[in-house]
Amino acid sequence: MNSKRKRTKKKSGISRRHLLAALLCPAALSFAETSYAVVAGTVFRDNGLAFAGVPVELKPLVPSSKRKKQLTHTNTRGEFAFRVPAGEAEFELSVKTDGYRPELKRVKITGDERVDQNFLLDRLLKEK
Repeated sequence: MNSKRKRTKKKSGISRRHLLAALLCPAALSFAETSYAVVAGTVFRDNGLAFAGVPVELKPLVPSSKRKKQLTHTNTRGEFAFRVPAGEAEFELSVKTDGYRPELKRVKITGDERVDQNFLLDRLLKEK
């Protein structure tokens, strides 16, 4: 008894289940529309080599509920990155570590863009 079933082709396009989920979860759709800016860069030692593990702080000049102070550390290649809400804003970007002169730079964001800032840290001179 060989019973053969008739195979049906799968319809292309969006299924009813996916359409219903999208209509019931508008938060999922708004999440995809959120835009961000990126403030990134690299920290170097005075000899030109990348500086790993250095704390980097990004602080908004005008704090708000959307823009808060952030802290990260450079990776093994001396790189760092911050994600901030898109829109006009100014930030202070600071790098401080023991034995090196601290650096401070201002960064201006105008939209959903990437702004790069690199730092070259000088050693502090030891006093005799």
